[in-house]
Amino acid sequence: MFLVVGVALAAPHAAKRSVFEAGFGFNSFEHSASGGGSPFSSPPISFKSFHGPPPVSPGEIASAIQAAKEASANVMAAQRRVQEAKQEVLQEQHAASQKQADAALALQKTEAAAAVQQQESKAAAQSVVRAQQRLAQAKSEVSEAQRVAAHKEAHAAALIQKSASAAAHEIQRNDDAARKISAIQSQGSAAIRQAAASKQGSLTAASAAVAAAQDHGDSAAGPWFGSKVIHLQPWG
Repeated sequence: MFLVVGVALAAPHAAKRSVFEAGFGFNSFEHSASGGGSPFSSPPISFKSFHGPPPVSPGEIASAIQAAKEASANVMAAQRRVQEAKQEVLQEQHAASQKQADAALALQKTEAAAAVQQQESKAAAQSVVRAQQRLAQAKSEVSEAQRVAAHKEAHAAALIQKSASAAAHEIQRNDDAARKISAIQSQGSAAIRQAAASKQGSLTAASAAVAAAQDHGDSAAGPWFGSKVIHLQPWG
């Protein structure tokens, strides 16, 4: 690129300055005083054998100047194309850098999101483990409560059985006492009946004695009646 710029800057002056010089060269084309090797489309120049510089036609000069201008314009156009290409390269590099930065940022975001998701997943797993531990603890507590309840139920059943046995024994004792009382009452009734029978016999005997005394002529209003006769009262 520097070579092209140097040629572009030097070409117009070289073309104007060296048209009349021997061994003129432009753009790798050599031009001698004899007119050989000219890159221009002007007719060849013939020289006669005489002393002094060879004559140059105005058309040849104009053609050389025009060619130099065209070459300089080509150089400028090439430089513009180089600059445009350079600008395009810079734009592409900027776009690529931006895309790389966006990709890196997206990767960072993705990694951050993945890290967050991984952390949330770990937290969820830990929550599950803690829940399982709480479930196991609750099951253990239920088992212990069931064991205590079974022990208390067995103790209560034993107390109930003991109380029932005591109640049955007391009922049995009451039944025995009732039977004894009934027997005593029966015996008492028999004794009462026997005593009543004895009383009745005594009354009958006394009545018979009184009747016999009356039959022998003793008055009931005699002087011995009140002190000799005992009036028996009924038992009760």
